[in-house]
Amino acid sequence: MLSLRILIAIAAISVFPGFCNAKTTEVAALDYGLAQKYCDTSELTGPEGIWQFPDDETTVLLRRHPHSASKFEIFVIESPDCRLNPGEKLGELHSSADSSKFKLNLYTSRKTGILTDSRSCSAELKENGDAFIMHPLKLKISLRTMWFLPRFWRSLRINIENPSASVPYGLIRLYPRYAPLAPFYL
Repeated sequence: MLSLRILIAIAAISVFPGFCNAKTTEVAALDYGLAQKYCDTSELTGPEGIWQFPDDETTVLLRRHPHSASKFEIFVIESPDCRLNPGEKLGELHSSADSSKFKLNLYTSRKTGILTDSRSCSAELKENGDAFIMHPLKLKISLRTMWFLPRFWRSLRINIENPSASVPYGLIRLYPRYAPLAPFYL
């Protein structure tokens, strides 16, 4: 009878390769109330708490990894993107020697229902602790076509600046807040 159970388990693992994945991909049924309860009942360290990506309005929980003091896991609380499920692990945040700088890994694709293929960037925690500014890898290649034109046209320079390109990407802390979002009037 015991060997039959082992055979069934082996068959399930071979049929569903994502079933026995080494990564923890979900926290059971996570919503804003449960995330807030976790923040209220736990001793929060560093960037732990509820955060939001303002670009796509995805709300996430940053939670310290149970076996590492310098690693934080990012779990989805709610998102307008129907491909992201509440409680699903979206990425990881690793601390560095500078307490305001972190390495951020976000999963970018899905294979057999599991988020995979992480992309890395630098994340800087602002001095009040209520915002992360992300600095992605940038590659700029330009070819100066003016060199192929006669001498007069080489002296002409055209620069175009896009002010929306300077708007930083990142996360905003929703809970617990350390500084008010707006002035407090009495």
